[in-house]
Amino acid sequence: MNKRKGIILAIVGAALWGTSGTAAEMLYQNPNINTFWLVGVRSWLAGLSLLAISFLTKGKKTLTIFQDKHDLLSGILYAIFGILGVQFTYFYTVKSSNAPTATVLVFLAPVLVIAYMALRSRQLPRRIDLISIAVAIIGTAILVTNGNFSSLAVSPKTLIWGFFSALTQAIAVVMPAKLFKKYSTMTILAWGLFLSGILFTPFIIFMPAQHVTFKEWTLVIYIVIAGTILAYTLYLSSVVYISAGLASMLEAFEPLVATILSVGLLGSDFGIMKMVGGSLIIFATFLQVIPSPRPGKLHRNRL
Repeated sequence: MNKRKGIILAIVGAALWGTSGTAAEMLYQNPNINTFWLVGVRSWLAGLSLLAISFLTKGKKTLTIFQDKHDLLSGILYAIFGILGVQFTYFYTVKSSNAPTATVLVFLAPVLVIAYMALRSRQLPRRIDLISIAVAIIGTAILVTNGNFSSLAVSPKTLIWGFFSALTQAIAVVMPAKLFKKYSTMTILAWGLFLSGILFTPFIIFMPAQHVTFKEWTLVIYIVIAGTILAYTLYLSSVVYISAGLASMLEAFEPLVATILSVGLLGSDFGIMKMVGGSLIIFATFLQVIPSPRPGKLHRNRL
């Protein structure tokens, strides 16, 4: 029963992340809405909301990070290069392409994490990791060329921003691990979003979205509540009942939902070959949860 509960929580959380991408794509139909404004508003509203939840559930422990200057600096760097970076690059990729393409490209992040961990530990990646990298590269090639390797099916701009989206996502996975264990994921995420909102306040003031309709504000609120607060809360709650590996596999529902909604509601271009490429990238993530022994070190030179 608990495992079933965890699976449902992970699926719903991942699905809500997927719907937020489609909601952003709908917002970008208004040329007056820019990524700077959207990220700033989302950060402020989500950050304040999560801080309120953190204070209600953890009380003064929410402020504990301010007692350690090193942890505080790490939290600030995570907010800038992790949270803020992920939001801006992801939404900008959506703006330059569509929600399915942006969401699938983010799934390249585990490949970058594998490369980083191999260099950091000075160990060769596991055999299954190398297979995963190869599958992800093939999937990416098919996705961006639509199976025709003589030309690109996505713009270079989309490809560049998609890569940075995956890179910042990888940073967001690796950088805060110790902070999450010490202060809880919810607290760090809340402060990170709040700081992101502060940093983007000048853009909200000097680059405001013009003529935002009630429907568009509804989509913004949806991204904040469903696509951020509920998505993170449900997904993070799932790991209480299921393994992190299973939870990461269920993240596949994010691009699945984004693709169904984007193609069905907005008529986005995401044909068969792009689906094949995207599926390979997602499958590469699945491969990484397969148990496998790690080979010897790359070299033994000390720094």
